[in-house]
Amino acid sequence: MSAALNEVLQAINNPGISESGGGHATKGLEYQKNWAIAKMIALREDGVTDFLFLFEAVQDVTILDSPKKPTKIEVYQVKKLDRNEWTWGALTLLHKPADPTAVTKTGKPKKTTVKVKPLEVLADSPIGKLFAAIAVFNKLEASATFVSNAGCNLDLEGGGNAATSLPVELSRLLPHYRTLLEASLGKLQAVGQPAANLSKVRLEKSELAVEDPQRHTIGIAAEFLERRSPKHAGQASSLVTSLLAKLGPLCAKTAKAQTLEKMASRHGFSSDEFNGALGDLEQIPDVDFFLGHWLNQLSSESFDFMEITRIRIECVAIQRRALMGQTLPDEPGIRSSCDNWLQANEMKYPLTSFVESGVQNLRADFPRIKDTELRAHLLLRAIHDTRTRTSSPVEKPSDEIV
Repeated sequence: MSAALNEVLQAINNPGISESGGGHATKGLEYQKNWAIAKMIALREDGVTDFLFLFEAVQDVTILDSPKKPTKIEVYQVKKLDRNEWTWGALTLLHKPADPTAVTKTGKPKKTTVKVKPLEVLADSPIGKLFAAIAVFNKLEASATFVSNAGCNLDLEGGGNAATSLPVELSRLLPHYRTLLEASLGKLQAVGQPAANLSKVRLEKSELAVEDPQRHTIGIAAEFLERRSPKHAGQASSLVTSLLAKLGPLCAKTAKAQTLEKMASRHGFSSDEFNGALGDLEQIPDVDFFLGHWLNQLSSESFDFMEITRIRIECVAIQRRALMGQTLPDEPGIRSSCDNWLQANEMKYPLTSFVESGVQNLRADFPRIKDTELRAHLLLRAIHDTRTRTSSPVEKPSDEIV
């Protein structure tokens, strides 16, 4: 294990800075997962080809620039807020410092009474936790970001406000806020530890909708696919649904990982897995293309319109479950039986005889399953078998999206 990855593993097992999973409300978790998918897409749009996302490990979401040889780590707190904006107090738990430049109407220095809070309260705040998280990394270039659908109402030096700006570093806050924050961080730092760098922590307003974030993410995915591979744009919903299903378990893990492998399996989602989800989209048009031709052939031979319609509906349901990583109790056995039968029986015409012979064989093992469903499974497995054992009779799509 590299020294950098060992640092990450130690951070995950450090109760002072790590997340434990399962502690967020459902809406908050859904927002985090959708934000992560949108972030993956944004990274791909920026030309980033390698990454590892860790969920509920070192804070809400953590991004490494490589699963195997990382050099950078970005730690994120991703929070939703239903009303108003984030304030200085909510972000730091600190008191609002007096503005030394404030004057009265007559131009005299304005006297302000401030109820001072202990500087140590920063430790339990969102900003304090982010600084604590990145402070443990020495082998990796570390930075952190507080992300929310609501802006952070903090004025910036030179004008502007963090609530309406692009991602902004805390080093751009007004001087009296920086002074208080640096003093508080100094109280929390271990002896001999370098002073915290305010430019390493940012505030960012996410444009992802807090209400129905999945719909918004599907729109982002559709635009991405439209630019990368227009023929797949209609599959944006399938892509997002599939990714959400895969990320769900990663956000719910509570047991700490003791090895690199367990860290990746319990908390991680890599660029290779993201590419795999995109690659799965390449398979669907081919299957749909062949399925349409085969159903047309069955219709021309003897199958009536309603049975063709029912088979098509069953095929869609089977494909949807496969895409979401779901399965019905009998489906693994049905697929295995289909594959065994197809290996022993060459495809032949008329297609109706071939299909019905296969269904008759399946019916003996699965008498409670409807013939229509068995036909759908057999056709999908036969198409898969044909595509994997022989060259496709039609040209494969050339505009890969991965």
